[in-house]
Amino acid sequence: MKKTNVAGVVSIVSGGLFYGYVALSNMMAKSSDIHHYADRANIKEHQSLFEILPEGNFDWIESIPWEPLKNGVDYVVNMPCWLLLIIIGVILLIVGGLFIKK
Repeated sequence: MKKTNVAGVVSIVSGGLFYGYVALSNMMAKSSDIHHYADRANIKEHQSLFEILPEGNFDWIESIPWEPLKNGVDYVVNMPCWLLLIIIGVILLIVGGLFIKK
């Protein structure tokens, strides 16, 4: 198995584990706090790169001159981390499959 395929599988598995962890913590928070079951403020949302990394890291996005590219980068930065890991893993598997030597 090539290194890109291994990295892709690891990325997909870690994205799935990250999603499972957030889903499990949300389920545990709902079951432990029955009085505020409908209150969505207590539920953890999925974390994005914009929320995890320090605030000044994404100031360069505002300086992108082409509006569609700026919107695309902003979308990727605000995407949930588990989804970003799965997408990167799929891309790595596709790249590893395309460049396989027989």
